[in-house]
Amino acid sequence: MTLAAVLALAVLAAGASAQAASRLSRLGTVVGRLSERPQAPAGPHPGSVRSRPLLEPPSRVVTALAEADLPVTAPVAWTAWLGALVLGPLAAFLAGGSGLTGVVTAGLLVGPLLLVHTRRGRADDRLEQALPAALEAVARSLRSGASLRQAVEEAGAASGTGRVLAGELSRAAAEAAQGASLVTALEAVGARRPLPGVRLGVAALCLGAETGGAQARAVDGVAATVRERLAVSAELRALSSQARISALVIGLAPLGFGAFAAATDPRTSEFLLHTPAGLILLVTGLILDALGWLWMQHLAKVDV
Repeated sequence: MTLAAVLALAVLAAGASAQAASRLSRLGTVVGRLSERPQAPAGPHPGSVRSRPLLEPPSRVVTALAEADLPVTAPVAWTAWLGALVLGPLAAFLAGGSGLTGVVTAGLLVGPLLLVHTRRGRADDRLEQALPAALEAVARSLRSGASLRQAVEEAGAASGTGRVLAGELSRAAAEAAQGASLVTALEAVGARRPLPGVRLGVAALCLGAETGGAQARAVDGVAATVRERLAVSAELRALSSQARISALVIGLAPLGFGAFAAATDPRTSEFLLHTPAGLILLVTGLILDALGWLWMQHLAKVDV
């Protein structure tokens, strides 16, 4: 079996693991809903079914996946990754021996880490993108006669507000409704989300809560400022998109060439995977390729 076939099997195994984890997640949700019976006595029933098919990831993994803003939940991603770590090396060992097993295992270990690292901060970017719409919703509610707490609560329930920002605003409004100071609750939002736009919006809302005055006009001005800053950031990202694409192509080109060479010439795969010198060269090349790709991503990063 050639190296290309082994890589294809590893990709299929990872995809099958992710699909199975998603199905198990839906099954667990359905089972959990069916098992919710008000008349059931407390404590486990001998005949009840308690299914937890997904593995709970560590808190650090949950935090990293939340910052990366991946389109899957943390339990699904964790379960799929562990399944790929089991199936991928097994298929590699059956096809190419211990050398290919080490390469595939290293790829499955490092690849997801690089993906999460390069996507770090996506959740904060999404939150800042939703901030102008949330501030404008606060200003509209203030003009309609609502108090600042009611305006924050309505902005948290508005459809244009992002999920993360809506949760923060709803939490602040709930804390204020329970007797806490609205200024303290808003400052807590700024402490949990120390972003420039969030700090500016929190400062404007706290100033309006403490001094009164034309709150809606001040909030509208902050929303316009944040929107202009986001426009400049989007323009800079568009200008640097060519550098990011070049980094991706340069990082994937050696991998593609190596897989093509190993698939077309058995002597190449034999040297790289079954000799000490070939394994050393292969591992060194993969490490240098990963470091070069990370360095180019760092150079192409835009900070506004």
